[in-house]
Amino acid sequence: MSGDAKLAEMLAQQSVATKAERDLDAEEKKLARIEKEKRSLMDSLASGDFAQQRTRVAFILNMYPAARNSDVALSLKYWETFQPDLYNEHGIKPDVFFQLERVPLIVRARAKIQNEYGLFQADEKIRNRRRGREEEMREAVLQDAAPRQTLQVFSDETGKTEAHVIVGSVWVLNGRAVWTTTQAINNWKEKSTFANREMHFARFGKGDIGAVADYLDVIHANREFLSFKFIAVARANLKRSIEDAVQRLHEFMLLKGLTHEIHNGRVGTPRHLTVTLDEEQSLDKIAIEEMKRRIAAGLEQDHGEQLILEQITAVSSKNSPLVQLADVIAGAVNRRLNFTGQRNHKDEIADLVIEKLGIELQDERDPELDVTVVFRI
Repeated sequence: MSGDAKLAEMLAQQSVATKAERDLDAEEKKLARIEKEKRSLMDSLASGDFAQQRTRVAFILNMYPAARNSDVALSLKYWETFQPDLYNEHGIKPDVFFQLERVPLIVRARAKIQNEYGLFQADEKIRNRRRGREEEMREAVLQDAAPRQTLQVFSDETGKTEAHVIVGSVWVLNGRAVWTTTQAINNWKEKSTFANREMHFARFGKGDIGAVADYLDVIHANREFLSFKFIAVARANLKRSIEDAVQRLHEFMLLKGLTHEIHNGRVGTPRHLTVTLDEEQSLDKIAIEEMKRRIAAGLEQDHGEQLILEQITAVSSKNSPLVQLADVIAGAVNRRLNFTGQRNHKDEIADLVIEKLGIELQDERDPELDVTVVFRI
C-alpha cells in the first residue's frame, strides 16, 4: 500500500472515530436533557405548579390511570379539571370546543411524558398497539374510573436557632384539591399586593395585615380537604444536631399525622403519599433518602401495604403556593412559641393565622419522644 493510500485510510478511520464520538456525545447530551426535563416535571408536580401544560397533563395521568390508556379519556378529564368553565359533560358546543385546549397538544404532551420520560405508563398491551382500540377507549371514557387516592403533604421548618424547633405542614387529602387550592391562591395573588411576592411569614410587614387576612379567607374557603399540623421540640431537650432533629421531626409528623387522619376517618386506604419540602431548608439529598427509607418502613409496620410513600421532594418555595402556606403556618406557630419581646404587627398576623385557620396550640404530650405534637383538623 502506497504512502498516500495509508494516509487516506488513517484519515478515514479518524473520521469514523470522530463521528462515533460526536454521536456518543450527542446521545449523552440528549439523555441529560431528558433527565433534566423529567426532574423538572416531577418537581412541578410536587410543588403544585401547574403553569405548564405538560405538568397539567402529567397530573391527569397520575391521578386517573384510565387516562394513560386512552387519549379521549385523557382529554375529557383534562378539560373537566382545568377548563371547567368551558367543559360540559352533557355536550360541548362547537364554538366552545375551539376554546378548549387542543387534543393534539394534549396527546403530544402525553406521548413525551410516557415515551421519553417513562412516567405514568399505559398498560403493556396498549403500549404495544395504540391503534385499533375504539371499543377500549369507549369503555375507558364511559367507566370514568375513580382517581387514585392520594395525599400530599407540604412541610416547612423554623425556629432552628430559637427555643423550639418547629415543623409546620399542610395536608391535602386528595389530588384534585392540590389543583383547586393552588388555583384559588394564584387567582387571589394576581389581584393583590402579593402579585410579585412570595407568602413568607418572616417577610410580612405592617402594611400587609389586610392582604394577609384576605389570603387566609381564600385558604379557609378552600379548606374542605386540607389539614394543618405542626410538631415542635424544645432545643434544650435535644442531644442531637439541629439537622438530625429536623429530619426526625418531619418523620414523626408524617407517621403520627397519618395515624391521626385515618383514626378520625379523614383518610381512607389504600392511599399514595407524596411529601414536598422547601429546598432552602436543612435537609440534603442524603437526609431525604434516609427519611424516606425510615418513613416507608414505619408505614409498612403500622399499615401494611395500605399506605405507600411514593416520593419526598425538595422544591423551591417560589413555585409552590402550598409550601408557602406551610411557611406561614410554621411562622405563626413559631411567633407564639418562641417570641418573648414586645408585641408588634408580626404578632397580629400570627393571631390572624391561628384564628382564621382554627389552629389549636394546646399540647398533646408524648413522653416517650419528649416533644409537643399538636394536630388540628
